[in-house]
Amino acid sequence: MTQVEASHWYLVRTKPGKERWVRDQLSVALPEVFLPFLRARMPRWGKFGWSVVPLFPSYLFARCDLRGSYFNIKYSSGVSGLVSAGGEPLTVAPEIVEGIRERAVDGVVEIHGRPFAPGERVTVTEGPFCGVQAIFERYLSGEQRIAILLSAAGPTCLRMVLASTSVAREA
Repeated sequence: MTQVEASHWYLVRTKPGKERWVRDQLSVALPEVFLPFLRARMPRWGKFGWSVVPLFPSYLFARCDLRGSYFNIKYSSGVSGLVSAGGEPLTVAPEIVEGIRERAVDGVVEIHGRPFAPGERVTVTEGPFCGVQAIFERYLSGEQRIAILLSAAGPTCLRMVLASTSVAREA
């Protein structure tokens, strides 16, 4: 039996913010390490911007024969431990790792939210109207621009055109 045939996937828990560091350290000692990323809109300096962050913060996947690699993983700098039950490290089904890899492009998963529906309540997240509640009217020229209706003081509404990334669903 080869080393690859005897290996299984495990979930390694890292210290907060150390996922990339641990991935780089374990890649030297293990046959395969997988740290999936997520492209997401994150608040940055009062505005929302696109960032690439770990899909599972403080976790990464490692494929190895645990009998020979346990101490390399457990005592690596930045590692908190292996996800375990009853003291025994749990294996991760290969289908789970492959499923994540299939959804990723260059290791980055992008989750597309469902489109807004006409009449749906939204909140403006950027610009001078940040925090103002509105009603989604429709998409303009694809999904990049949208029209929303702001409630004015009277019975009329003010129509605004914004980037679709400038609004979010009400919580």
